[in-house]
Amino acid sequence: MKPFILLIGLFGLLIVNVNAQLTCEKFFNVSLCNDCQQEVWNSEHGSSTCTFFTKIYGEIQYDPYAFDYNLTSYDQAVKNICSIDFSCTYEEDKQIWERIEEKCATELTTYVDWSANPLSLESTIVEPYAAVLLFFFTVPEYSSLCHKTSSGELCGIESIRPLVDWLKQEIPEGKINFSYDFLFVYKEDGTRIEIPVEFRSSCGECGKNMMKVYKNWMDQHAVPDLIVNNMFGGSLKRVQDYFSCPILISNSLNIS
Repeated sequence: MKPFILLIGLFGLLIVNVNAQLTCEKFFNVSLCNDCQQEVWNSEHGSSTCTFFTKIYGEIQYDPYAFDYNLTSYDQAVKNICSIDFSCTYEEDKQIWERIEEKCATELTTYVDWSANPLSLESTIVEPYAAVLLFFFTVPEYSSLCHKTSSGELCGIESIRPLVDWLKQEIPEGKINFSYDFLFVYKEDGTRIEIPVEFRSSCGECGKNMMKVYKNWMDQHAVPDLIVNNMFGGSLKRVQDYFSCPILISNSLNIS
């Protein structure tokens, strides 16, 4: 079972350094946001609990290559978000991602090398993909993130620990960035290191719960064609395998 989509995003994969002081123009580094950029920005900053992931990012200051393995702020942010009255529904989420698909039709047909250094990719292209992926999986993501283990710990906190422990040994100086497909970690000098499969997957208590939640979600709701075709090479099985255990992510994501 792969780590949570939200956790990957938190480390700079999907939405980097979101906070209340930013505007759409500052975030995308443009003088005036186009329709797609504005739709993505608006969708991620609404009042709905479907945007819970943006609220977590907003509580944590993160910049690429600034990560120092101190998870205190992250742990508290997860606890805070898991204490809200979560009311997001599939119907509410669907309205959001369908508006993004409509406004970002061109961006969402652009090829993306998901193994590349995120800093080499255009946020205008990546953000619409990230938003559609996150909004479709918001409900199972929240349920999985906030599931408590038999020891009483939140899975959103417990699941990331093995990866962080490995990173401390492999790259003690910190200053890292992850590829979007979670296959590689990039050092500040551009060096790319493959993440061992045992740290890209989790088959423990949290992983098993997440597999069940995600399977039930995909059984009940069809995965949008955009996700299947443009992110997983046109194979629904690859999407399903991505949320299974054991997993070989390199055979799941369309990164050719």
